[in-house]
Parts: sequence; structure tokens; C-alpha cells
Amino acid sequence: MRWWELTWPEFEKVDKTVALLPTGIVEAHGPHLPLGTDALMATYIAEEAAKRANALLLPTVWYGNTYVLDKFPPGTISISNETLYMLYRDIFREVARNGIKYLVVINGHGGNTDALSMAAKDAAKETNLVIIIINWWIDLAKEARKRVLETPEGHAAEDETSEVWAAYPDLVKWIPRDGSADEWVEVRFRVYGKEAYAMEYTKAVQGYPSRASQEKGRTILEAAISEVVQLINDLRNGKLPITKVK
Repeated sequence: MRWWELTWPEFEKVDKTVALLPTGIVEAHGPHLPLGTDALMATYIAEEAAKRANALLLPTVWYGNTYVLDKFPPGTISISNETLYMLYRDIFREVARNGIKYLVVINGHGGNTDALSMAAKDAAKETNLVIIIINWWIDLAKEARKRVLETPEGHAAEDETSEVWAAYPDLVKWIPRDGSADEWVEVRFRVYGKEAYAMEYTKAVQGYPSRASQEKGRTILEAAISEVVQLINDLRNGKLPITKVK
């Protein structure tokens, strides 16, 4: 159920136990993937899970924050963490005001995590909404990734290229089989500064897209979607993704 396609009388009648919110960014993803890759993949997973579980789907938040790839002015749009925090916080407040019990955020971009976490903490203090943030490339399909990937996960790499190729084949411009788009940079510690940024992501890639395949992408995405569907069903039964060990 797409939130934005419902009339308000229809919205009054729908199951408001769980809603899904995809988030991403418009950002350079190598010479072969679309600028909207992170938002597109979060949207694909959220849409498929919402369809299978008959859950509410919110419109995607397309904009996010990046502090390295904004050096690619052809296409990248980065908004400040302050703006992003306020946007997320207000969306969370409004979702709560509309009677949603559980909000599952399918986040597709690492640069959004700080703002999402801060906004979720503040909204949780103010409302009864329970917010679950899934950084999908980290939190979902872990076993599937181990089975199919041959190279390290990264940015516009084997994993992400495979996933976009499986979900949106028409948006993959080419597959760089010759290794011309491959790039891997090792960083020790957490290093910030223009000098460091200049050495990273010279192709807007971190990884080996030359090893991508649609089959790998389909395997990862199917596992990820199934896990979100299971989460939705658990939440409807009042079961949070929290396990008491001792």
C-alpha cells in the first residue's frame, strides 16, 4: 500500500501497525551505475517487502549527506547533516501523528546513519513510535553475501553493481569486465581532510565491479526482502528484533 496513493478515507481504514520508509542519496556511483543507486535499492527492497507483506510504504527520501563524493559535482547532491536530521525528525513525528506503531527505515546510504540515529532517538522520546533502522547493505542478507561474493563489499563494487543489475537492469550503463572501473583503497584509522579525500574514490568506486553478476544480485536481494518480510510479520505479532541472551 503506497501511502501517497491512498485517499484520506482509505488511509483511515488501513492497518497502521507497520510502515516502511526508504532513504538514500543522489551520488556518484562509478561510471556504470546511476546516481540514484542508494535510494533506488532501498526503494526496491522496501517496495517488494511491502507488497509481499501488504504493509504501508512511505515515499522515498532521495536526498542524503556525503562528505567524500561531493567532489563529483556532475550529479552528486549532498545536503547538510543538520538539514537531514530535521527532515527525518519531522517525518518520524508525522508518521507517529498518523497512528503508525512501528516504522521500519530501509536506509541505503552510510552517510545518512548519524542523522537517522539522532532523529530516531529524539522522535522516540517525544512519541510512542518504535523506529527500526536497517542499513540494508550491512544488516540484511549476510549469509547470502558470504555465499556469492568473491571480492570485498564496497561502493559501486561487485555487490552493489550486482544488486542494481538484478533490480534495474536498464539503468546499468555497462559492466566494466576489463577492470577499468575497479578501485580499492586501504585506509588505516578514520582519516578526515581534503588531502585524504583526494586519494579516495577517484573513480567513485571502492571495490571490483568487474566481478558483478545479475545472479549474485538476485540471490542477495531475495534474501534481504525475505528478512524484511519476516520482520514485518514479527512486528505485527508484537515481536521486536531484540533477543535477551541472559
